[in-house]
Amino acid sequence: MSVQTLGLLANPRHIQRSEGLFEEIARICRRIDIRLIAMSELAQTLPTVEAMPVEAILGWADVLLIAGGDGTILHAAALAARKSVPVLGLHTGTIGFFSEITLDELEPALRALSEGTFSLETRMMLEMTLDNEHALALNDVVISRGSFARMIHVDAWSGDTLVGGYDGDGLIVSSPTGSTGYSLSTGGAIIYPSLPCILLSPICAHSLQSRQILLPDDAVVRLEASCPADGGGMLLTVDGHAPLTLTHTVVVTVARARQELQFVRLRPYPFFERLRTKLSQWNR
Repeated sequence: MSVQTLGLLANPRHIQRSEGLFEEIARICRRIDIRLIAMSELAQTLPTVEAMPVEAILGWADVLLIAGGDGTILHAAALAARKSVPVLGLHTGTIGFFSEITLDELEPALRALSEGTFSLETRMMLEMTLDNEHALALNDVVISRGSFARMIHVDAWSGDTLVGGYDGDGLIVSSPTGSTGYSLSTGGAIIYPSLPCILLSPICAHSLQSRQILLPDDAVVRLEASCPADGGGMLLTVDGHAPLTLTHTVVVTVARARQELQFVRLRPYPFFERLRTKLSQWNR
């Protein structure tokens, strides 16, 4: 499949310092005859390029080019997955674990899109349900304690089976992709991205028996969380987005989502090589 229309997304906070980059993307797209559509926030930076809201871009784009770091890609992941639009990460942030290309690789990458010489890698996602609210996560769903240093309690169920009860700072439910994120910092296992499973990782659990639990990808995880009345509440976070404050006992369900996210790959994806490189950067 050759790409006819390319959507351009970026971190709005970094637009001013990246004007030259966006102009270069537009110039390359004109040279290779790719239609470029930019997010509305780029309208003043790229006055000759079509600009529209992200939701509208997803209705037209064959691929989303996302300029930024991992947080920018995570922010767009749910929207892209719902519309089945593949994403290509352009690394302009810090770590760039999700990014496929660097600035030096920009023009050959766009030419590969135009010529259809790329592949797609599919990543499973999670769906979180709280009451009637739903959200998609590429990385993880986290229930954690609020502003005070008081433990919360979380019972984790897989279907009708109690997996365990956890007293501590909370619990992380992560996808294989998310195993290298917050879960990793709790001592969680690193999971190969294509392995279908769901990982439960306690956060600072007050027990010597609390360990990470790996569940099959068809498990429906139910989290029953509660906190002391004077404990400062709890936080529910999906892929690191703005947390929802919870002040009473809640039931949160997490399961494999029907939607999946597709990453554009321009070359073989050496997961362990990338893992070694990025973890070395984190340790500096």
